[in-house]
Amino acid sequence: MNTYRASLRWWGVITVCLLMSGCVSQRVTSTLKPSGDPGLELGQARFCIVGYTDVHDKEIPPAMEKYRLTAGRLQERAKALYPGLFTDGLTALPITVRAGIREDNSGMDLPVMLSAFTLGIVPFTGKIVTSHEVATDVRNAIGDNLVDSKVHFDTELAMWVTLFTPLGSLPVPGEADLPRDTVLLGIPLSGDPYAVGDKYMTYNADIMIEAIVRNLRSIDVASLEAAFLARQSRPQELSIDGQRCWSFLAPVVSPESGKAMSFAAALFHEKPERDSKPYARLVVARRSESGTWVPVNGYLRNTGRLTAVSTLIEGGAPARVIARVIEEPPLKDFVDTPDLSGPDRMDNLRWSNGVLLEAKNRSLEKLLKLEGRDALLDLATRIEKAILELNETSERAKDRAQAMVEKGEGDPLPERELSILCRQRIEVLKPVLAAVKQEAAARATGK
Repeated sequence: MNTYRASLRWWGVITVCLLMSGCVSQRVTSTLKPSGDPGLELGQARFCIVGYTDVHDKEIPPAMEKYRLTAGRLQERAKALYPGLFTDGLTALPITVRAGIREDNSGMDLPVMLSAFTLGIVPFTGKIVTSHEVATDVRNAIGDNLVDSKVHFDTELAMWVTLFTPLGSLPVPGEADLPRDTVLLGIPLSGDPYAVGDKYMTYNADIMIEAIVRNLRSIDVASLEAAFLARQSRPQELSIDGQRCWSFLAPVVSPESGKAMSFAAALFHEKPERDSKPYARLVVARRSESGTWVPVNGYLRNTGRLTAVSTLIEGGAPARVIARVIEEPPLKDFVDTPDLSGPDRMDNLRWSNGVLLEAKNRSLEKLLKLEGRDALLDLATRIEKAILELNETSERAKDRAQAMVEKGEGDPLPERELSILCRQRIEVLKPVLAAVKQEAAARATGK
């Protein structure tokens, strides 16, 4: 009886050991390898990765979100790999990266089925292939993208597993870019299996940076240097309202077209660094219908006298920021409704309404004398569109305020104030529209 019990005990121990002997080995390889050339330079040009977007063909499990790449992670790794190319300086050419990522798990189907058929005794190699398409965006002095190519690469994660034998701890066969990770009874035999996520994320970042660098190397070095030197000239010292400040001029790229449609001047109290926050940001140039750059006035709200910020066009492109005091506000600059998307929309609209009223009283008469009939008709159309937009905005704000009152939710006063300010602006625009139409009609009859 004791012998029987001892036999059962030993069979139990053996069974537990078999069940605990699940073993695994895995490796990773990529069709694109990091070059490891820390001395690489592209003339004088320097770069900073400021944006990264990845678009996956499948939903990312929440547990894997922490391993996704970011612009910050890529920039830090890029500075370590290519110190002659990447820097955090403000005048470094900003780079944005978009990666299309497609994962193919079909290489796991047959190995899983065979492993189940053999009760997990024999290991079979399964593979997960992830395909990447990397597009890099770096702009020249006028905001045009210098990169017209994309880099493609695949990464392959291969693994095998056993449940009842130690065979799975043997190194999985095939090419490996990193030391293979193998585990026997929960004990690592090689590699660093408890840091697999971090290790693979770092390697994936290295490959992504290599793709970015390949895109950069496809650009003519002279073009990169010209863009870099132009950006170096963009920080400028100004005097506004008797105070010294700094400006930085940069193109604004449309997310729809991917082209730069305007230039904005960011204003700082001190000489700016990469992470400096501007106290004002104004559009100072736009593309005309013919594609040429035209200066426009951006107006500062918090100055003692009305001050316009604009730009000088040199060589067909915005080059330098200028600031000047405006004695007579040009009516054309204040016809369109100001931006109402920000948290300071009420202050912005109230200030713009006041300047519009001043422009009506001080510059409308001169405008009617100097402008031709076609220009007056174009202005009338702009005013009518502005009135329609203001009417819609006012009514919607009023409806939102009413809904808040009825539901007893939220403060309706800001919405009521927005509605009132829109109506006030309409009352200022109506006599301007009547005067412009009357003058246009008089020009048509020759009176």
